[in-house]
Amino acid sequence: MPKRVVVDVARKTITVYIDEGGYKRLRELIAPKSISRELDDLIKKRIAELEGREYNPLESADYEELKREHSRLVREVEKLERHLKRRRVYDDLLKLAYDVDVKIRERDLSNIEEIAPKILDEWDGLKEDAHQFITLLETVRDKWEIERKLEEIRKRRVLK
Repeated sequence: MPKRVVVDVARKTITVYIDEGGYKRLRELIAPKSISRELDDLIKKRIAELEGREYNPLESADYEELKREHSRLVREVEKLERHLKRRRVYDDLLKLAYDVDVKIRERDLSNIEEIAPKILDEWDGLKEDAHQFITLLETVRDKWEIERKLEEIRKRRVLK
């Protein structure tokens, strides 16, 4: 049965009818992003496609949302680092990560999926600590990606 969704787009409420199962699954997959924001992005992408131009998600990125997410990630990184340092395992895990993959020193965590199993295999301490450290690396990777986007947006603003 179609689900009635009321979407607030630019201060205008629009009612759309969509498949309820698809709606629920999309909501789960995009959390914490809102359905309204996702639909807005999809509409912009489709318009660009119909107009024959390339869709650039950075152009439509919500600057304020990026700043909020960056702040959240900074807090999360600090919390995870504090936790691991309190347990006195942070330095050892960092050394292990450097030994496993030199790219980390170059601020490149694009291959975290490849190095995570190596860290788990080679870590002699509690697996909980290794998992927390991998979560830290994944969070740092996300933070760096948002910093890259924010830098691009902020530099582009100066050029305009």
